[in-house]
Amino acid sequence: MESIITPDSLLHVKGRVAKVLLQHADDGNNAGERPRVAQRDIAETVGADWGMVHMSLKSMQEEGAIKIDGHRLIINKARLQKVAGTA
Repeated sequence: MESIITPDSLLHVKGRVAKVLLQHADDGNNAGERPRVAQRDIAETVGADWGMVHMSLKSMQEEGAIKIDGHRLIINKARLQKVAGTA
């Protein structure tokens, strides 16, 4: 069965992914690193497939809400909150 990706479905998944990223973001109060979160784990958390999560992250990166640097994810909290609908 084929999966059809609509702009609305991507927006909903992207918002949920943004919320997960904000929950895992370092608040700057601890010196330790945050646990790594795999895209597949995010997909399971938000109830989407890996491809949708990957497209959501790519879209957020193009918008400047996140920056992927190797295995590190750098967030622009204000932009990410807008994507999540919490700003």
